[in-house]
Amino acid sequence: MSDKDRFEEIKVKNFYYLLAYAFNDEKIYFNDDEKFGTEQMKNIYDLFSIVLYIRLKELLQKGIYCEYVGFNEELPYIKGRVDILNTVRSNSLKLRNRVICNFDDYSENNIINQIIKRAIYQLLNCDIMNINRIKLTKLYYAYENVTLINDPNDIAWDNIKFNKLNNKYAVIIKICKYILNNLIMNKNNNKEKFTKIDDGQEYHKLFEKFIRNYLNIYFKKYRDKPIDLNIKIDTIKWDIDDNPQNINEKYIPSMHTDVTISRKNKVKIIDAKFYSHILSNKGINGFDSKGININNWYQIFSYIMNKKWKIERKYEEAEVSGMILYISTGDEFNNFKIKSYVHGMKMEVKVIDFTQEFGDPEKNPKDNTIAGQMKKIAEEIYNDLK
Repeated sequence: MSDKDRFEEIKVKNFYYLLAYAFNDEKIYFNDDEKFGTEQMKNIYDLFSIVLYIRLKELLQKGIYCEYVGFNEELPYIKGRVDILNTVRSNSLKLRNRVICNFDDYSENNIINQIIKRAIYQLLNCDIMNINRIKLTKLYYAYENVTLINDPNDIAWDNIKFNKLNNKYAVIIKICKYILNNLIMNKNNNKEKFTKIDDGQEYHKLFEKFIRNYLNIYFKKYRDKPIDLNIKIDTIKWDIDDNPQNINEKYIPSMHTDVTISRKNKVKIIDAKFYSHILSNKGINGFDSKGININNWYQIFSYIMNKKWKIERKYEEAEVSGMILYISTGDEFNNFKIKSYVHGMKMEVKVIDFTQEFGDPEKNPKDNTIAGQMKKIAEEIYNDLK
């Protein structure tokens, strides 16, 4: 199944929900056909275009965002505080009868709007559907008085602060950061070209974030009896013997889990995968038969074993299990699952059918919806950690 086929199978709304959870969006439009029922897309750039358009259109109805911005300009009059040192150095007063002033103005030309405009500009230079290009172009003109950032690499992301007045833009800026960091601009002969991101790789990253954030919200908010579990990305080091003759550990790669859920000494590790094909001809049973990708199987096994050894080195008993979790986009893999025990440790493979309706996770979703499937998986995880 090609990337295009996958987009045709998965509803735009479902990708929106995936994106919303991945970026911790508190305002999720559950089952809102008016906003997403008629939207169209063929790739990940269309997805970002649609989400930005829907969220920004709503915010722009209340007017473009403004904030006080500091300026340092040469003026024919005094405004704010005179920058005496630079005025003297530039001979502004003597040569042009002007002074350089530092002042604050309530302006739409602020860093938040500049980032949004750059993200829109970047998407307009991608292969998106014409209907989405028209919508983005309208948005772009709404920011005509905002400076276009030349190089997104110059953005000081850590300096952007959110408060009660601009917090509604926090998720949008997260999405823009994702767009700007993953669409690489190359300049050649004074022409700008954008290197395409690897769609499959980016879906994979989004799916990881979706699973991690959704489970975190489920156990704290959606569950009938909320429970606080430790859900995070975990770094696992290889269980290397304490031998000075060993090679320096800094040269040995560490392992980073997609999702690690723990409760005391019980741990569940989830490896989230987004592939066009779940089964591989190079499966765990060899080249002549289809099976789960052998690298996926070895990877989750390594996570489990080394995590278990790490805990038991503290002279504690450990119960560690692992799950490979795939997105499915077709009937072929509905209800597909594997459960086995290797050295007494449970290893599972489960599939989420993303072609179904998403469902409202706060209103007892049906089992076949995505929210219903996630609920079932979450409760099975909790049973393993009890």
